[in-house]
Amino acid sequence: MSTSHLTGELVRAGSVPLRVALLASPTAAVPPSGLGGLDQVRWLAEGLARRGHQVVLIGADLGGLEGGGYAVVDTEPAGGHRTSAEIAEQWHAKQAGKVLESLGGVDVDVVSDPTRTGWLPAGGTSVDLPTVQTNYQPLTSPPGPTRRRRGHLGWVAISGHQQHQAPSTAWTEVIHPAVPVGRHALNRNHVGPCVYLGSLLDSHGAGLALEAAHRAGRSIVLAGTQPGPRATAYTEVELRPQLADGDELLVEVSPLERWELLASASCLVAPLHPGVPFSLEVVEAMAYGTPVVTMVGTVGAELVSHGLSGLVISDPVLLPGAIGRAERLDPAQVRSYAAGRFDLVGMVSAYEWLLAKLVTTGPAGGTADTATRSDATAALALPASIDGTR
Repeated sequence: MSTSHLTGELVRAGSVPLRVALLASPTAAVPPSGLGGLDQVRWLAEGLARRGHQVVLIGADLGGLEGGGYAVVDTEPAGGHRTSAEIAEQWHAKQAGKVLESLGGVDVDVVSDPTRTGWLPAGGTSVDLPTVQTNYQPLTSPPGPTRRRRGHLGWVAISGHQQHQAPSTAWTEVIHPAVPVGRHALNRNHVGPCVYLGSLLDSHGAGLALEAAHRAGRSIVLAGTQPGPRATAYTEVELRPQLADGDELLVEVSPLERWELLASASCLVAPLHPGVPFSLEVVEAMAYGTPVVTMVGTVGAELVSHGLSGLVISDPVLLPGAIGRAERLDPAQVRSYAAGRFDLVGMVSAYEWLLAKLVTTGPAGGTADTATRSDATAALALPASIDGTR
């Protein structure tokens, strides 16, 4: 076996530390606790560092993240205020490119980029930096800058549902986002109302959930996660007039309020929009032992185990009956399913394997020059152990 091939096997086994640059989406564009927000990339950075890899997290306004076992490069430590999410993303794309250019191939083997726009090379060697991009939005085609970059290796899908919606995209792997399941305490007594948590829009099933709860003889909490003019109009014209005694409508909930609702809910009613690529709310509900009622044709059918962690139905007319049946599922089994499939250990392992594979094979599919890199990484000071999740 050649030296380079042997080194490649060691990288895959985790014996040789990788040098990974992780980008964080601007918090102006994605809330820290939202899907694709700072929490996901921070948990990945901590997990990879804990396994002995050299990690640098690059993002804007990252104050307070030092000491997690990985390096932090804050592109905007003063927390500059942009006029829009789009401008914040464009600024961050340029700043991240400058940082990666300064690091170059000496300090970075591979870049993991979960930002919507991707990063913009600053010229020089950074254009060839191997980069894999994760997209947390419905995806039909890669954004322009990544199409032209030689080092762009492809995309990570956050669900098979997202992958199937864009079959022509250069997918490298499907890796589900994860949550620290252990931080969501199992509740064996789900005596609260059923809950709808998501966009307060007809297309996302808010009205459908309200009607189904009433037909099932249950009260419901409708909790919004993405306020805006359309959601406000639909809420005031269609939803609020239909509320019954015991129902509650919350236009927008904080992460803490979201978790409190999910922890006590009798079930989460999640019809979901067919274009939604993943539902963090579904996963968090199951982590608390709360069963989920969802629909065929949505990502919910991929996330929920029918009859174990919830019910997956084929027709909206079946929603009321499914609510009653879901409430009889065992919360401990619901949580166990979530822990086995959506805990952070699995996500970190999947990214570790993928990034090591990409470093080994190289952007053109050939064998990377890992023998030379092996000598350099042997002298790396490994990050200190950390305690993991928040």
